[in-house]
Amino acid sequence: MPDTNPLPPPSQRVWVIGLDGVPWTLLQPWIDQGHLPTLARLQAGGASGGLRSTIQFLTAVAWTSFLTGLNPGKHGIFDFVRRIPGTYKQELTNASLRSGRSLWRILSDAGRRVGVVNVPMTFPPEPVNGFLISGLDTPGLDSAYTYPPELKAEVNDVHFIAVSTVGKSHAQYLKETLEGVDKRFELLWRTIDREPLDFYMWVEMETDAIQHCSWHLMADPSQPNHDAILQVYKRIDGHLARLVGALPEDVTLIVMSDHGAGPIAKTVYLDRWLARQGWLHYKQGKELSVGDRARRVARKAVKNSFYLAQRYLPVGVKGFLKRFTGAHAAVETFMEQAEIDWSRTKAYAVGNLGNINLNIQGRDPEGVIPPDQVDDFIAELTQALYALRDPDTGEPMVAQVMRREEIYTGPMLDRAPDLLIRWVDDKYLAVKDYDMNPDGPIFGTKQKFGRHGAAYALDQTGTHIIEGVVIFYGHGVRPGVRLEGAQLIDLAPTILHLLDTPIPREMDGKPLLDAFEPAIAEKPVRYEDEDGDLTSGSGIELTEEEARAIRERLQGLGYVA
Repeated sequence: MPDTNPLPPPSQRVWVIGLDGVPWTLLQPWIDQGHLPTLARLQAGGASGGLRSTIQFLTAVAWTSFLTGLNPGKHGIFDFVRRIPGTYKQELTNASLRSGRSLWRILSDAGRRVGVVNVPMTFPPEPVNGFLISGLDTPGLDSAYTYPPELKAEVNDVHFIAVSTVGKSHAQYLKETLEGVDKRFELLWRTIDREPLDFYMWVEMETDAIQHCSWHLMADPSQPNHDAILQVYKRIDGHLARLVGALPEDVTLIVMSDHGAGPIAKTVYLDRWLARQGWLHYKQGKELSVGDRARRVARKAVKNSFYLAQRYLPVGVKGFLKRFTGAHAAVETFMEQAEIDWSRTKAYAVGNLGNINLNIQGRDPEGVIPPDQVDDFIAELTQALYALRDPDTGEPMVAQVMRREEIYTGPMLDRAPDLLIRWVDDKYLAVKDYDMNPDGPIFGTKQKFGRHGAAYALDQTGTHIIEGVVIFYGHGVRPGVRLEGAQLIDLAPTILHLLDTPIPREMDGKPLLDAFEPAIAEKPVRYEDEDGDLTSGSGIELTEEEARAIRERLQGLGYVA
């Protein structure tokens, strides 16, 4: 609830427009070519630059780092899933599992009025001094996704969570994506002036989604919809013209992305590579129990049946099968884990961009690596990763192998992967081996959306890169400034500084003062008197149905296995 002794009203307001996954590598050329006049106006009249994301630069990690100003070792979100200590299991993450306070919680406690719309990793919605509409991780429109609860009746007709990729041609997906952009802005106009607010935030997800399945089209103008990504950007730019044209004088506008985007050069089956090195083993022959054999047959049957069904059956039936696929996911994950021979496995892959967990004696249920040999094994594994070469170019594929302790700090460190890989130019995508086939190819050229491979029509040809964008415009901003060294975790303390609210000492970011006129830049930065609470979030557990719906959506978007 709001502080009983709130701070005096701020002299300005802050609006944040989040454009998920937008990179300067696309934005700047299209600004220069005149395709995006509104964003060109913001850049010319404001302060702008690159915005370094988190490691890994995934949606769940990045947005959580933005909204807390904390590194993942403090907030505890390392992917859309995270390990359960003492087991080999992974759990879906959500806002209730986050540690640390959100930006809007801090503002609310200081008596500021806030409105938050469609930010990922905000379900279940937390009580705020204002309103909140949760984003990508919302199970469905029938769930309690708003605070206050009665707000749902006002927005349910225009809010949506994501455009599904299932069973669609690219043309149909593009059409629905453009319509989705229009709906997102309809929700913006319905909420931005709903009540007087000190802080308002709204996120557009379709930028990221269209890049994932359209990157390859840009290289060939003869391709239908080769300008699909540009079409989405232009649609957004047109809507932003109305917002910027009506921008109140006391509003500082921030346009930002949580990470950037780029092409996928290769997919890498890390589990197969680990198996080829002798560090991961599957049960074979006599090691397979009757149950193991049954699970293997069942998994192959499911994969084949869904491939045929999604390719040939009517749309209505595909929709039913999609729902069945999601319900099936937890069972299939169990099947995969049951087939790994943990007694001989030293390392296994987790997550999307290239993370590896070790199997350590005394920590893991069937640990193999003695604690005093962990450093030597990491050195051996790291050397082997640096030796990976692109089979077509012969160039190194791995830029950096990092131990979790090297990049994270905080009480949630034990939930992080043991090793994190940074690929050269962020252009390789680690994917899971659904067939459990150590003899299969290590490298691929295409990744299909969703768990069941070709059951989903669209190829994933775009991936995330570490640098996103930030533009400050409006009240108190120095025009024409080029920002250097800005990080995603800097935005929360910057917003607090703009709104005359003390910054929590546990935040890892710092205010980006170079973007502002002296009245703001030279104002003393104030911090809270005491360290804040980094204990875990509300602990509200998702129902089985909610977890199924979220996992299904994230699989369809290529975010989880």
